Amino acid sequence: MTIILQHSRTVELNRVEYRGPISIAEMHALAEFQLGHPDWIAYDFFSLIAAGADFHALTRNDLDSVVVKYRRLFERKDMIIFRRAAWVSHSPQAQAHLDHWIAQRNAPEGQTQEARQFATCAEAAAWLALPADQAANLETGEGFTELARLESPDAA
Repeated sequence: MTIILQHSRTVELNRVEYRGPISIAEMHALAEFQLGHPDWIAYDFFSLIAAGADFHALTRNDLDSVVVKYRRLFERKDMIIFRRAAWVSHSPQAQAHLDHWIAQRNAPEGQTQEARQFATCAEAAAWLALPADQAANLETGEGFTELARLESPDAA
């Protein structure tokens, strides 16, 4: 129902939060947002799947169609840094989709990003080399500025 995109200049990090049932339209909108904002990819990512979020409306083929857009985004040859994407999921029903997403995103064909899942925000913060006191902000979004909110029509 909702994907929230945020950024923190303080810790130079993007944050994406997934809430409720997520649709293929929202996932494509997320990819399109990123394609339209190439400065977005210069930062590491933290993604939080909230309790109750699910991707049941998406098939693996749907996810793969979104990954194709991400490959276009991250295949740029002039990128000199390798970005990290940390994931924390509080939604067991989203796990199979997250596993597939991370496996596809970590495919080595010229991409410049590594994705990993963590059990806690503290573990994710450590991997992202953030100060320990920032872990709580990963969970809450405090200190992050909202850039976009993608909602399916029935969520409005």
